[in-house]
Amino acid sequence: MKKVLLINPPSGLYRRDDRCQSRVEDQTVRIIFPPMDLAYLAAAAQAAGAQARIEDFPASGKTWQDFKAILQDYAPDILVISVTSATASEDLKAASAAKEICPSCLTLAKGEYVVYFSDKILRDFPDLDALLTGDIEAALSRVINGEWAAGGGQLIHGEPSSAFERLFPARDLLDNRLYRSPETGNPLTVIQANRGCSAHCIFCPAGTLSGYKLQLRAPAHVVAEANECVERFGIREFLFNGDTFTMNKAWVLELCRRIREAHLDIRWGCNSRVDTFDRERAEALKGAGCWVVAFGVESGSQDMLDKMKKKTTLEQARRAVGCARAAGLCTHAFFIIGLPWETRETLQETLIFARELDTDFFDFNIAYPLPGTEYYEIAIRDGLINPDASGSYAQAAARTYTLSGEELTQWRRRALLSLYLRPWFILRTIMRVIWKPRIFMNYIREGFARLLYLTR
Repeated sequence: MKKVLLINPPSGLYRRDDRCQSRVEDQTVRIIFPPMDLAYLAAAAQAAGAQARIEDFPASGKTWQDFKAILQDYAPDILVISVTSATASEDLKAASAAKEICPSCLTLAKGEYVVYFSDKILRDFPDLDALLTGDIEAALSRVINGEWAAGGGQLIHGEPSSAFERLFPARDLLDNRLYRSPETGNPLTVIQANRGCSAHCIFCPAGTLSGYKLQLRAPAHVVAEANECVERFGIREFLFNGDTFTMNKAWVLELCRRIREAHLDIRWGCNSRVDTFDRERAEALKGAGCWVVAFGVESGSQDMLDKMKKKTTLEQARRAVGCARAAGLCTHAFFIIGLPWETRETLQETLIFARELDTDFFDFNIAYPLPGTEYYEIAIRDGLINPDASGSYAQAAARTYTLSGEELTQWRRRALLSLYLRPWFILRTIMRVIWKPRIFMNYIREGFARLLYLTR
């Protein structure tokens, strides 16, 4: 039986789903999410007859020395490395370590960065045997089933399949104690409810990675997975994740109905585009245990929304937040700043709009030129990327046509402080949680941590 080791390398605490590769500390709400991409790959490996092991080194605080010890002890036949744009050079050191200790180990990597720069990556890291592309679960299954061998080409492509819809992720291979809600402190996990996005936003790789066609898991299957989490792992808090979770209204309503009928005592959040949300969906979510919806608002400038090809309007954002609030849901607004056309005027429009929406949580992320996105192509073409900046969602890696990276970084810090330090906002937040002492103390702790981070 082949042994597969799947890892988040010890190269920093990041969100490692390809469409969001932010450092955990850069987010206003700091959550360490479990590596469900690795859990799905592990499930696919087990279905193909292999033994699997997952190691999330950053979340567990383990080091490169721990990695080498695990290689020595586990002696994997296949190593799968999860790679982000910001950490690629560090991440891929894992391939060399594996070859040193287990010379016959097949070293594979996944991630939009390595796929986009495949020729360079495979040239610069000769100890890396191949890259998983397309449907990565299907690609890994091909390797385990002997349909690919070393020397058979260095891109292993998986054709789209229904494996994602059928598989439960191998959550038993995760240390679920590591992943907790920052609000309640309770164990939290992610259920990948759908994949794919028909939008073509210039800053987001979701469509190119997961496809421009929405791929929905059967509501009954999603509910069965949630039930397994409750009964087997004692997990009752979830992020129901999806590139466009609320797009298919009939599917959302059916999922919520099945959750209610199953009498699952769960608490969960989800994300949404502002143009795929209405009162009926809001009420269904609330009735099924959803407590917060995160909206990709992106900008308070309609001109910026149009140029980033978001294909939404400010009025749709107003309506979506209003519907959520009317249903008793908390709201989280995500904004993205720093795309090439950003100016001081458009930044001011965004700050004014954020105050108008007055959601319960806010995040301003600085646009990061992820390879494979249209934004990356524009930034390269027009010389906007700072070659000396490591960059993150909090530290600008590129300038705009009129603003420097430093200006963007400082604006973000000041904008977040101005929003979160509003007296009315603080009072409203306290009144919402003060009757729950444990949650209240977590808010106080996280609030001070954010304040120290933004003022350092």
